[in-house]
Amino acid sequence: MNFVDLFSCGGGMSTGFAGTGKFHSIGAVDLEVAKPSHPVGATACNDTYEANLGLRPLSADLAVTTPDEVSTHFGFSAEDVDVLISCAPCTGFSQKQSRNHIKDDARNKLVERAADFAEAWQPKYVVIENVKELLRGKHKHHFEGLHRRLTKLGYEVFAEVHDLKHLGLPQSRIRSLIVAKLGGPFNWHVPERETFKTVRDAIGHLPAVEAGEQHPDDAMHVAPRMTERSMERMQAIPKDGGSWTDIPEDLGHLRIPSMNVKKPGSFPDIYGRLAWDRPAPTVTRECSHPGNGRYSHPDQDRLLTVREMALLQGFPKDYQFRGSLSFKYRQIGDAVPPMVAEQIARAILADAAGEVTPAPATEKQLALSV
Repeated sequence: MNFVDLFSCGGGMSTGFAGTGKFHSIGAVDLEVAKPSHPVGATACNDTYEANLGLRPLSADLAVTTPDEVSTHFGFSAEDVDVLISCAPCTGFSQKQSRNHIKDDARNKLVERAADFAEAWQPKYVVIENVKELLRGKHKHHFEGLHRRLTKLGYEVFAEVHDLKHLGLPQSRIRSLIVAKLGGPFNWHVPERETFKTVRDAIGHLPAVEAGEQHPDDAMHVAPRMTERSMERMQAIPKDGGSWTDIPEDLGHLRIPSMNVKKPGSFPDIYGRLAWDRPAPTVTRECSHPGNGRYSHPDQDRLLTVREMALLQGFPKDYQFRGSLSFKYRQIGDAVPPMVAEQIARAILADAAGEVTPAPATEKQLALSV
């Protein structure tokens, strides 16, 4: 089956689909812009996509680029597209961004662009992943608009919210999973697990490295340097799950303004260490600095390496990232975990073969009725 990946980023979703051995990428598009103020190509994610998947994505603005422009660039026709993947940016939906509680980010409209491409190509399946707020948040009307349009085109829409640790990811990551099927229902029972993969399962086997060091056997097993004061702060935080709230009183000078003892719940995870025997917290695009969250190694005094962060995101152990160190981390945080994408792909293969039957939802499933 052939797929086209819109907003392809560093190839997380495409890697999962390709990993089945049954899907082939015939097109991908990403503008490679981290922020509106950054130049096109800044994130180098198309370099990463090409290095791992062998296809160079088209660098284009999907707010205005047409389906015909994409198909002409890659030389395919509408009937060649079996699956359309369209994972638009999540920044404008996330509840972690305070401005999103007030303003509807213009980029949120990109979610509905999937319907334009579905209308032009009529793929059998349309696949979307995003933050949970796409289905439940203040701006869920963008999904509702997409749902109406896909329904008019003859699709039936599966849309649920799940913590991806139930799909085997060694990370708690709550996301909207959407699959629209042309001409019938898509039946997928997302499994519920009693035990979860842990940080130790994902990265416990990797050799130690120092902050600012790259392991000689793996260019991706590299961590950024730290200032002397940041290192002192890191060393003051207990191993295996410690937080800034554990910094002793006599070392209070190591705290920064966001470490507010009067409001310890405000930023509880900054400079926090991961716990070996629990799933990691959500890896985000800001994971390139220990001050942005709980991204520090359980034992070693440093940020997780690129390789460690990628393994927590379900990337293959030999995946190669391109661009600056900070943008390598961003590509990881922005990605759909390939481990999860592969399970979506396998569910589509089973559905196409008529092998999937409806399963009763459990109380833990966070289903959306549209």
